[in-house]
Parts: sequence; C-alpha cells; structure tokens
Amino acid sequence: MEVLSRISNTFENIKNTIKNRNSSERLMNLKREIQILNTELVVFGKENHDQYVRSLAMEGYITLLSVKSMPLSLSDKKNLLHEAFEKLKQFALREECLFILLRIQNLLCYYLIQLDEIAIAKDILESMEDLYVKISKSKSDNYYDAEDLFTTESLTKMKKVNPEKIDKVITNNVQMQAFLYNKLNIPEKYTLYNHTALRRQLEMKEGSPQDWALRTARLGNYFTYLNQLEYARHHLSAAYHVLRTCHDNCKLVPEEFVLQKADFEMHFLELSHHWVKYGLTLFKLSKKQILNRYFSNPSAKSNLWKRVNLNDLEESVVNVEKYEDENEKDVGPEKNGKGDCTTEKLYIFPSLNLKDIENRVPVEMIGGIEEARRLFTFTHKWLMRAKHYYDFEHHSAQYISCSLQLAELYEHLAFFEKNIDNQYNIQKRRADVLEALNSLLKNCDSVMSVQIDVIKELSQVQLELMALNLQKLWREESQTNIFNLDADADSIINSLDSESNKTLTEKTLNTTSKNMFLRKMEAATLINGKLFRLSGQLDAKTPSQLSFVTDIMKN
Repeated sequence: MEVLSRISNTFENIKNTIKNRNSSERLMNLKREIQILNTELVVFGKENHDQYVRSLAMEGYITLLSVKSMPLSLSDKKNLLHEAFEKLKQFALREECLFILLRIQNLLCYYLIQLDEIAIAKDILESMEDLYVKISKSKSDNYYDAEDLFTTESLTKMKKVNPEKIDKVITNNVQMQAFLYNKLNIPEKYTLYNHTALRRQLEMKEGSPQDWALRTARLGNYFTYLNQLEYARHHLSAAYHVLRTCHDNCKLVPEEFVLQKADFEMHFLELSHHWVKYGLTLFKLSKKQILNRYFSNPSAKSNLWKRVNLNDLEESVVNVEKYEDENEKDVGPEKNGKGDCTTEKLYIFPSLNLKDIENRVPVEMIGGIEEARRLFTFTHKWLMRAKHYYDFEHHSAQYISCSLQLAELYEHLAFFEKNIDNQYNIQKRRADVLEALNSLLKNCDSVMSVQIDVIKELSQVQLELMALNLQKLWREESQTNIFNLDADADSIINSLDSESNKTLTEKTLNTTSKNMFLRKMEAATLINGKLFRLSGQLDAKTPSQLSFVTDIMKN
C-alpha cells in the first residue's frame, strides 16, 4: 500500500534524525518530519476504517517519541501524552494498542506526579487495575509492539511483542502506584503495591539481585516501623537469602567478585541495620505488652504496701492475658483489619523457600529470659557486624549510633533477667559501653548534645546498678536474718538506737549505720521508672521495691 510505504519511510527518517545528535538542524528536521507523519497517519485512518485503530496506535507512538526527544516543558509533555491516552484507552485490549497504551500511561503518570497533580495520576493508575487482571487472563503473546506497526505488512504477518515486555511495563506501573500511595501517606496500600512489584520482579528475574534485595530489605524495615514484624521478618529474610545466594555465586568467579566485593559489604551493612532495628523493636513491643498487662490489672494497684504474694501476682497477670485473648477471639478478623484473613498470603514470596532462615529469627512477643537471650544473640550478631565496620574517626555518627544501640540492647536483656547477679553483670556491660563512648566524645566539640545524652544515660545506669546492689543487700540480710522483711523500716532504725549502746564510739557507729540505712532507703524510693523496667520482676519483694511501685501508681 502506497500510504503505508510513505509512512514507513518517514518513520525511518525520524529514527535516523533522533540518532544524529550532532546535526545543527536536528530539532528543526525532527519537528517537520513528525508533523508530516502525523498528517499522513490521520489521512490513513480516515481512508481505511479497518486500519483506524492501527493508525491511532502509531500516532500514540509518535507522540511518545516526540515527548522523549523534543525540548518541551513538563506541562506540554503531559498534555500531549494525556491526549494520546484518552484516544487509545477505549481500545485498550486491542492487539495493536495495548503495549503502547501501557507505555504512555507510565510516562504520563510520571509527569503528573512531577507536576504534583497527584489526584489525576491516582485516578489513572487505579482505573488501569481491572485492565491488568484482564491481561493476566488473556494470552499475553497476542499483542504488537507499536514500532513494528510502521511497516507495509498486514497485522497477520507481523511478529508479536515479547510478553515479558508487557509484564515489565505493568510492574513499573504497579511500582509507580506504590510510590504514589507512599506520597499520599497510605501505608497499607503502599506496602501492598510495593510488595506486589517486588514479587513480580522476582518472578521475572528483572534487574540485578542486589538491587532487588536492597529494596526488599527497605520494605521489610518499613514493616518494622509499622510494627508488623511477621511481614518484616519475611522480607528481611528474603533479602538476606537473595543477597547471600548472589554473593556465593559471585565468589565462583574471582575476577567478578573482586569488582563487587565492596558493593556486597555495603549491602550486608545496610541489611545489618535493618535487622538490628527489627530486634530492638521486638524487644520494645514485648516490654510494652508486659508492662501494660501488669498496670492494667486492678488487683495489682490495690494495697501495695502489703507484702506481695508472687503466685497471686503471676496468676493475675495470666488472667489479664486470657481476658485479652478472649476479646481478640470475639472480635475476629475484623479487629485485625484482615477481612477473610487472606491478606496473610499477600505479603509472601512463594518462589522462595525461607523457612530455615525464618525459624532462626524470633518473631513472637518475648515472655521469658530464654526467649530474650535468643533474640539478644541474634540482634547482637548483626549489630556487631555493623559496629566493626565503623571507626569513630571516619564514621563518627554511625559509630555513636551503634554504641547507643548496643547499650539499649543490654538494657532490654536486663529487663527480662530475673537473677539479680545476672542483671548486674548486664548493666555493668551497658555501663562499659557508655563509658567508652563518653571518653571518645570528650575530645569532640561538635557532638556536645550527644555527650550530654550519653552522660544522662550513664548516670541512669549507675543508679540502676546501685538499686541492684540494694536488692542484693536486702537478699543477703533476709538470708542471714539480720533484718526481718516482715518488720517495717521504723523498727529497724529504732533498733539501732537501743539503750544497750553505751559508749560514745558505739553510739557514733550506730548513728552512722542509721544514716547509711536511711540513705539507702531514700535512694531506693527515689529511683526513677527505669528501675522497675530493668529489675525484670513484676513483683515487689522488698520495702524499697514496694515504695517504688507505689510512687509509680501515684504518678
């Protein structure tokens, strides 16, 4: 056909002009040839009704070329693409139009987001979701690449576009939708579409494994931020699995491994930070759950000056747990916002076998010292991996952050430790970390505010160590019957003022002992809220603990 022959020749001229970047008349020639081709395509569509959709698809592709190669403003590019999109969307599933429509939509939404026209981009992206479903149910090898339409051949003789190209464009659109929801601050949709894009890329093996692992790890870190730890664990495990597999495969080619070794180190370093945040978050949530259940128990708030029965207190906390569990069962799936509970399967990568990795990572709320030690060991391994990478001279901010996280990790472990001696050893290690950091900060004027915070926390640790020493004292005195825990503090102090104290020396010694005891009692009473959290015990067995818990309740 003569018209198709002219269209084909003009199209070849346009492609050659685009490639010839050194020509001074390039833009002028390109503009003129595009106008000529558009005129011919309009005539071709009007004169051949059976080729009308084909002519629209070719017009759309020329528009796409114009936007990419001509020096136009963002607004003009957006307008041209929007006009082409409106013409083609009614023929979306036609074999000539689908691929070019998806490409136009992708670039159009990108420009809309750049121009801050978020609502329009959101409407277009959401309107295309039904189309994606229809594409997935149809034969994906029935569609044409728009560039192949610029020939004199009939449609029946043209080659079909590779289905992976269509899948890739759809994936890019899904990823753009995730970016849009993140910009609109809609976390549930952002995570869903981001995960969907990652799953599609994994199945298609699109891009490099390292890039995929990093983006998956960052999504896992975002799940940690949302306190959705099961999803966080799955994504961080997937990132580690893919990154480790890629690393091991690369080692088989020494020349390649030497070039990428530094990149792998940085990738594992970032993954380390995400795992540390995961572990610290699980510790925080576990502590919060325990304290909330304890303080929400009415029986624990009454008669706090009475001697506490350990068995009764443990039973009351268990009753609160049972009550909360029953409420969760009554509310059902609506409470968790899961509907029919099918969302649990949305956030997994079915093609990856991650059970062995996930089994090594705690995910349930910590309820005892053994679970706490397991989580501590796991988190400590990743934290030390990151900490050894940094030195204070060249990476001061990162070094300080790792040191503070290590101190926080010891603090969490001490909370779940019931043995006072073990608590003391853990807190002593925490103090050593902070003291070492403080000695480094003394020589730096630019981190004064950080040093003040470190000194404050170090003073808190010293108070907590003193409180643990007081608890040791009470335990020792109770075991040797020097003090009777059933007797109140006044009777103990009065016993030091007995008439049997005859000599001045004895009176002086007794006065000193009385003052020491009063100071210890005052210190134990005034210890701030961290004593209770770090003591690792939900019961009060000594007068100092009893008075401390009462102060908390009053506050």
